[in-house]
Amino acid sequence: MKLTQKELERATVFSVAEVSRRRWLSGIKLNYVEAMAIIMDEMYERSRTGRYSINDLVEDGSQIITEEDCMEGVSDLIDSIDMVILFPDGSKLLSIQSPIRLEKREEAIPMEELLSLKALIHMKQEA
Repeated sequence: MKLTQKELERATVFSVAEVSRRRWLSGIKLNYVEAMAIIMDEMYERSRTGRYSINDLVEDGSQIITEEDCMEGVSDLIDSIDMVILFPDGSKLLSIQSPIRLEKREEAIPMEELLSLKALIHMKQEA
């Protein structure tokens, strides 16, 4: 199997996000790379469904991870996330400014509503 550079980058984001989600669900505070990977992976998944507009993703992208979810100072390190994402009608540039702007977890999108976490939460509940 031969993957393009873009496909390799996507696979890397997914792999890092997968490990990060497991830590997050275990109550471990996220570092810079882990927070970025979770946000980016969720944006990739939401765009791929075709149910979310670019404006939806800009708004949702800043409601996934909170300061409470991260190690101290992580939110200060991430000014913006810029990524090219695939929609059913083609690729578009997504720019999320201040992606970690909420303080408390209860202000964010509930974990159960995150596309990238649904399977992990379901597996954890069955165990």
